[in-house]
Amino acid sequence: MKTSFISTLSIQTTMRNSISNVQREMVKANQEAVSQKHADLGVALGANTSRAIDLSRDITRTDSLLTTAALATQRLETAELSLKSMNEQGLKIQSAILTLGSSADETSLATARMAMSDALDAFTNFANTAVQGEYIFSGINSDVKPLDDYFATGSPAKAAVDAELTQYLSDNAIPSKEQMTAAQMNDFLDDLEAKFNGSSPLTSPPHPAAVAGQDFWKTFFSDASDENMKSRISPTEVVESSTNANSQGMRNFAFASIISMEYLQTGMDKDARAAVATRTTSVINKAMNSEGSINQQRTSIGIYTERVSKAEERLRAQKDILTTSLGSMENVDPEEAATRLNTMKTLLETAYTVTAKIQQLSLANFL
Repeated sequence: MKTSFISTLSIQTTMRNSISNVQREMVKANQEAVSQKHADLGVALGANTSRAIDLSRDITRTDSLLTTAALATQRLETAELSLKSMNEQGLKIQSAILTLGSSADETSLATARMAMSDALDAFTNFANTAVQGEYIFSGINSDVKPLDDYFATGSPAKAAVDAELTQYLSDNAIPSKEQMTAAQMNDFLDDLEAKFNGSSPLTSPPHPAAVAGQDFWKTFFSDASDENMKSRISPTEVVESSTNANSQGMRNFAFASIISMEYLQTGMDKDARAAVATRTTSVINKAMNSEGSINQQRTSIGIYTERVSKAEERLRAQKDILTTSLGSMENVDPEEAATRLNTMKTLLETAYTVTAKIQQLSLANFL
């Protein structure tokens, strides 16, 4: 009879290899238990790996569109609130003119002028509203404040209006604005309104030759672009996510508040002052309700907001479908992954125990 033997080194090597294998499997099992996804998608899915990658890419693209849509919604909602506030300021101007009536009392006139001043100041602040560092009424010039502050020291807007009055008085040999008749006031307001709304270009004099022929509003009041910001809210749909300060409504609002603030003065001819009040009422009504008015802008903003909202609903539904499809391919059963991890732990502990006992084997114990 022949006795064969197995060395302890061979046994230890075998156990060491087994422990290494178990440890590798434990890492995979732990990763799957935590992430609830296959540790190696390529091995688990085989030929379907490319499909999983495509689904993941589609989810990322959908998330990007949802982020863009959320920003567009924020911009549109802020624009709507600002336009609503502008409309309220317009109502205050109407109320102030109605309250003033034909009164020549300085206190009443001062109160009306203060109301116009407050309305213009508030209007400018609303027009210069920014969202995340971008001005929503600047069009694509979103990094530039759209409206000049008429009340700022050295304001080019106020200087331009004053220059128009000075030139008109000079051309018609009128000593001062207090000497203007109702007909002259209407004539001057006709010319100034045409310049505000862009139907009449700048002239030299009273303005520098370099700006002759340009738009009065865009030269002295507004740095906004006529082109509005656009946002892609779906793979095939793009909407305007802002409006701009060059609209007729905003031009008319500024014109109405400025002429009433500047020319409703006690020393002016009664009829000329009445002409200013009448023009203010007419123009502020156009600012709020005519073509290109503030309320028309609100309507457009509301339509865009609704489109974005519906697009967000569709995108969320698409993402849910994509996420479910991807999950069915790459997700693992969390209970099965946890059970497998526990099994690996038990095997590893057993291997350590056996290895420890083998290392304790010695012939000295049997001699």
